[in-house]
Amino acid sequence: MRDQPSQEPAVPGVAELEAEVAGRPDDVDAWLRLGWAQYGAGHPLPAEQAFERAAALRPDDPEPSFGLGLALKRQMKKEPAIQAFRRVADLTPRLADRARASILRRLALGHINYLERGEWDLEREVWGRA
Repeated sequence: MRDQPSQEPAVPGVAELEAEVAGRPDDVDAWLRLGWAQYGAGHPLPAEQAFERAAALRPDDPEPSFGLGLALKRQMKKEPAIQAFRRVADLTPRLADRARASILRRLALGHINYLERGEWDLEREVWGRA
């Protein structure tokens, strides 16, 4: 059996994503794609800016705030990162996908714990223990 070429489109590069958001400045998903691409490429400041724009456009979605928290954490901006992760934890109950909400909330709380205490310490969230 021959290998078939992938039918999925190639992931556009950062320059293409920047052009996309320039042409569609109100497209939240485009800003999220740009933020994740910048973050993945090791550019936390442009990622921070993209996630801030996405969060402003879709304030009830925890994903832009989660990306923002990661970008801020990478830049050692501890207090703003904690605030972003707290926002994620506050927003996750609004998600229809309960499994996604639970995972995202635990990740946010783990990052908060790590930034505040130097450890993830999710025993209470995972096992329900005080």
